[in-house]
Amino acid sequence: MIKKIEHTLRKYSLLEEGDRVLVALSGGADSCALLLVLAALAPHWRLELIAAHFNHGLRGAASDEDEAFCRRLAEQAGLVFVTQKLAAPGIPAGLSPEDYLRKERFRFLDRTAADHGAHKIALGHHRDDQAETFLLNMIRGSGLDGLKGFLPIRDNRYIRPLIEASRDEILAFLHERGAGFRKDDSNESEVYLRNRVRLELIPFLREKYNPRMEQTLARTAEIIRRDDSFIDGCVRKILHSPHIQKTQQEISFSASYFSSLHEALIYRVFKALLESLAPKTGGFSSSHLEALAGLLKEQKTGKKLSLPYGLSARREYDRIVLAAGPEEKIYDYEYPLTIPGEVDVRERRMMVALSRAKEAPVNVKTGFTFYFDGDKIREPLVIRNRRNGDWYEPLGTKGSRKIKKLFIDRKIPRRERDRIALLADRESVIWIENLHASERVKVTPETKNILVLEIRPQTDGGGIPQENI
Repeated sequence: MIKKIEHTLRKYSLLEEGDRVLVALSGGADSCALLLVLAALAPHWRLELIAAHFNHGLRGAASDEDEAFCRRLAEQAGLVFVTQKLAAPGIPAGLSPEDYLRKERFRFLDRTAADHGAHKIALGHHRDDQAETFLLNMIRGSGLDGLKGFLPIRDNRYIRPLIEASRDEILAFLHERGAGFRKDDSNESEVYLRNRVRLELIPFLREKYNPRMEQTLARTAEIIRRDDSFIDGCVRKILHSPHIQKTQQEISFSASYFSSLHEALIYRVFKALLESLAPKTGGFSSSHLEALAGLLKEQKTGKKLSLPYGLSARREYDRIVLAAGPEEKIYDYEYPLTIPGEVDVRERRMMVALSRAKEAPVNVKTGFTFYFDGDKIREPLVIRNRRNGDWYEPLGTKGSRKIKKLFIDRKIPRRERDRIALLADRESVIWIENLHASERVKVTPETKNILVLEIRPQTDGGGIPQENI
């Protein structure tokens, strides 16, 4: 079996010569075989091994006997032995025993590896464990990410040298070596679903359908793992494409672009985006992803979804916006203006200044400076956000137009409409931030009194990045 494991090490590039490896040693057959195999390979590979045992303390004296056994095994192999006992045996209320103990165990392994400068952490999962994992995830309704099972190497750190070895091969190896191991009675308990899969389901499938069931399932997981890796590569390209815009609290993307993608990619990208905003991974079911996909199909602007971890999704014309935290409330603002004078519009992060001039440049659209016929303005002037019934006279046209209609035609999201700054006199709106000026107050050759509007935006932005008209 040693040659088989060495082949696995090279096949998946699990180790390099000279690596310092932390071996997770529980005392069970799998971890004992793992330690002995790596110890046999250590001289040729120039490996430095450290044995690490986590005593969860749930089995009382038996747990302490497991620790003592592992210590003796490590000493016989001439290895450094590190152990830690769970500070408070027992599972906190509301937590899965398996998940809780797994997290505590990995916390111990990570800390011990860091303390000893270990490059890799070797775990004892084997081929039959892979078959069990495949069936468990299938029963739970997993996608490819679950059906691929566990990986030969994860995070370029956790390695599984026994992933191609069967349980029978492991037991035969230990028997040939005259090596003992500890048995955990909880592995026979039918309380745990994994145990029922191993003790009932797999033997049934092996007897009734396929005598090589474990090997077949493990091979299927490997095929899925290969295909899943390709899909992941495609997803990573999409996530880093210009089609997706990200801030700390929001992610937005083009609905039309996403609709052009294959459905398999859409769901994967959705999941990745949601998890990047959420405080932790997981918690997003297929129903959440399907609801999000519904926003692509409905094409109804303003549609909203509530998602786990306080996340939300909304449709804004061709954009889908994912947001973390409660939706920001936008309040009315209004600032009186004097001529000359200036005011700091905090809501838009900009300074607005008014002054008078005797003449205006030929081009009245010069960056952040705008010119109006002062004699046509009906003071007082205010800078504010929109109000019901607001209207203006579009530059270059005759007649009035509702500002609400302008915002709809320009496909400005509803949340942004309430932010946009408007300059208004007693009669109507005469200037719309980044969008329009009024025909009623435009400068003509007959203009004698020129009003100058100067906008000085703060460096961190403000306003909608659209061309001024």
